[in-house]
Amino acid sequence: MRYGLMADPHGTIDEMVAAVADAERRGFDSVWLSQIFGLDALTAIAVAGREVPRIEIGTAVVPTYPRHPMVLAGQALTV
Repeated sequence: MRYGLMADPHGTIDEMVAAVADAERRGFDSVWLSQIFGLDALTAIAVAGREVPRIEIGTAVVPTYPRHPMVLAGQALTV
């Protein structure tokens, strides 16, 4: 069985990376981040993935309407 954790999207990027690292230390298989009112989810998972490469990281909610489709596609390729 695999276990995932929903990260808190509020706070700083350093706090989010620390939360991902802590989840990895505690044995979680994945961490999920939504974009409600806080960090940009795609950018945050790119930074966290660079710092903590062994845990799976995904997005739960990413608003598409404020982004042009080409910008969102470029951001997804970067992540």
